[in-house]
Amino acid sequence: MSKDKPVTILPDGGPDVTSAGVNWNEVPEFARHHVAWIDGRHGSAQAALPPIDAEPVPKILYRLPALHPDRPTGSKAMLDAHGARARLAGRRAGAWIVSPFTGWTWTVFPDGEVRWVPSNVELPVSLRAQARNDAQ
Repeated sequence: MSKDKPVTILPDGGPDVTSAGVNWNEVPEFARHHVAWIDGRHGSAQAALPPIDAEPVPKILYRLPALHPDRPTGSKAMLDAHGARARLAGRRAGAWIVSPFTGWTWTVFPDGEVRWVPSNVELPVSLRAQARNDAQ
């Protein structure tokens, strides 16, 4: 996006161009929900989550390594992580989502960083942060 060019905000709350500079109307319809996730067009999930004193941070998040050896890598993982960070921005430790882009689970760790967690890790349903295009 050029700093000299004004950006129009579309009805979905996102700008008229993607983070890659492509006009939103040029993104193929079949890919829009993925691009919306990757770009974080809908912002942070807004559903209220229980406070830490009512639902503590899951203990497993203190034990998992920051860079899990089985974590996904490569460009798809980087794009998915970007979308997850946008969805979980400002959320409490323990908040988590399932990506509609890959089906992977992402959570806010106690240090505030958003990271991938293995599918066999069970997290409290009450801490699931959902937004309109997240996987159900």
